[in-house]
Amino acid sequence: MESPELTERISNCLKEGNTEEIKEMLSPIHTSEIAALIQSLNQEDRSKVLSSLDSETTSQIILELEKEQRQKILEELDHEKIADIIEEMDSDDAADVISELPHDTAKVVLEKMAPEEAKEVEPLLKYPKDTAGGIMQRELVQVIRDSTVKDTIGWIRLIADEVQDFNEIYVTDDNDRLFGVVSLKRLILANPMIKVGEIMEPVVVKVTPYVDQEEVANIFKKYDIVSLPVVDEDERLLGRITADDVIDVITEEASEDIYLLAGVGEYVHPIYTPTITRVRLRLPWLLLTLLGELFIAFVIAHAFKSTLQRVVVLAAFMPAIMATGGNVGLQATTVVIRGLGMGTISLKQAFKVIISEMRLGLSLGVICGIIAALIGALIGIHEPEVVKIALSIFIAMSSATIATAFMGAAEPLVLHKLKFDPAAACGPFVTMFNDIFGSIVYLFIATFIF
Repeated sequence: MESPELTERISNCLKEGNTEEIKEMLSPIHTSEIAALIQSLNQEDRSKVLSSLDSETTSQIILELEKEQRQKILEELDHEKIADIIEEMDSDDAADVISELPHDTAKVVLEKMAPEEAKEVEPLLKYPKDTAGGIMQRELVQVIRDSTVKDTIGWIRLIADEVQDFNEIYVTDDNDRLFGVVSLKRLILANPMIKVGEIMEPVVVKVTPYVDQEEVANIFKKYDIVSLPVVDEDERLLGRITADDVIDVITEEASEDIYLLAGVGEYVHPIYTPTITRVRLRLPWLLLTLLGELFIAFVIAHAFKSTLQRVVVLAAFMPAIMATGGNVGLQATTVVIRGLGMGTISLKQAFKVIISEMRLGLSLGVICGIIAALIGALIGIHEPEVVKIALSIFIAMSSATIATAFMGAAEPLVLHKLKFDPAAACGPFVTMFNDIFGSIVYLFIATFIF
């Protein structure tokens, strides 16, 4: 059934108060598709549709919605319903949703949750969302190393409904200290009467709860693992991070870098985020860039007025020089930031990285400079000083690209060294630096030559 038709049928059912038919229509549809469908409804209808579904289905749909929509929908539900929905989630997802609720609401929801469910979620709320503790889940298979293989398999059967998608069993002592890990395959093939401690393997890698989530993603990539244990300072097992959580992290970190490079600040939905919020996030960098451009205009008007009056054609090439230099700078910035994020570039390689990007910037600048100079010569063919025009364009283009390549490569490395997020300021700053350098140096070169 096409979405427009389904949406219309749901709207009609809501008008008639026929929630059972809505439930029947949506039952064969995947929750991600239901979430997309719900986003096309108005706020009141969204809440009604979710109220008609069971808590397990609703919990999955809630996680698929945009943060702003999720918050608005939860505001429409009573605390009891919210608690029922959150109880159906994995502990890491439950903690994320609870952390988005107002403090008083979150407190009441936790009180209304089943004690064993609340006990799993509460410890996760103390960790920042962008850390290993913030993305880990408490659901896992843990056995004492003196347990037999037979008893372990029996234990797994008892908790199978509570722990989904596991293929590793964590082996601990009586105090929850992590000693090893056993794959599900190895466990099934082992002698039922031997102890798990005899077939366990050493833990390849583990993290503490305050490790940054981006570092966690790099660990998954480096060691090619499907789950990662999280332990405290005393090696006690706290939880695990699974591959699906890391996929979300990678997507989130990549999106964050893109938004920061564009000067947006953070992700906001183009429809559901209030305009005032989007203005607040985007305006600061735009104002900074505007001040830089106004500075350029002031300098040009007062220092290079006579040069432009003598050779008007020079002004026509200022946008080309600034655009070319800006692109080279942003390319260098993007490559370096991505390299730092993926761990393929280290601070020890900073000098080599900068030199490499400057060499590339110069090569690109020479090629683009020759093309621009030839076009400038053609445009100013009737000018008596056409050679000087072409020379000014070539030198300015070459110097602009090598300068922005240096800035684009060096700035993220410096910010990373100072423990700042390189993506936060690089995009707008490189753009502003390029415009200032490109235009002023271009006119300075022209003034010197002429």
